[in-house]
Amino acid sequence: MPDDTPKNFIEFHCGDMICHRYDFIVQGCEFLIIFSLVDIRDEDYHQYRCQEVGFNIPANSYDIKFDRLDNYISNTFYAPPLKGAGLYGLGFLHELTHRLKNIITLHYNIYATKTYFAVAENQRLKRFYHRILQRSFDDVIYEVSTDLGEGGKGYAVKTRCF
Repeated sequence: MPDDTPKNFIEFHCGDMICHRYDFIVQGCEFLIIFSLVDIRDEDYHQYRCQEVGFNIPANSYDIKFDRLDNYISNTFYAPPLKGAGLYGLGFLHELTHRLKNIITLHYNIYATKTYFAVAENQRLKRFYHRILQRSFDDVIYEVSTDLGEGGKGYAVKTRCF
C-alpha cells in the first residue's frame, strides 16, 4: 500500500502545552489523532504517571488519542457509529491500522518522541491497539508495556529515542 500520508501536523495549544493534530480519511470515514505532550513540570502529576507506567517518563513524551472526527466535533468521544453507518470490514481495519502506523512513525520522525501512551476506552479498542502494535514498528518501537492502569487498558511505548 503506497504511503500517501501528508507530512504536516496541526499544532495547537492546550493551556501552555503544545499538541499535534493530524486529520485523515479511511474509506470515506474521517478521523483525527491527537498527540498531547505529557506535562512533566507538575511534580505530583509526573510522579503519578511514572508510578502508573513503572518508569521515569522523560521530556518529549506524548499521550495519543484517536477517534472519528464526528465524535470529536460532537463531544461524544469513542461513541460507536450509528447502526448501519459503521459496517467496517477487514479491508477498512487493515487500512486504518496502516494509516495509524504511518502517522505515528511520521510523528516520531519529526518530533523525536521518547515515549507514547495510550488508553483503550473499551475491550474492542484494546484488541485494535494490539493489532496496531503487532505491525512492524521496529524502526520506532524499543519496548512496549501493556495492561497498564485501571482496567489494564493502558499502553506505554518506549521509542528508539528513549
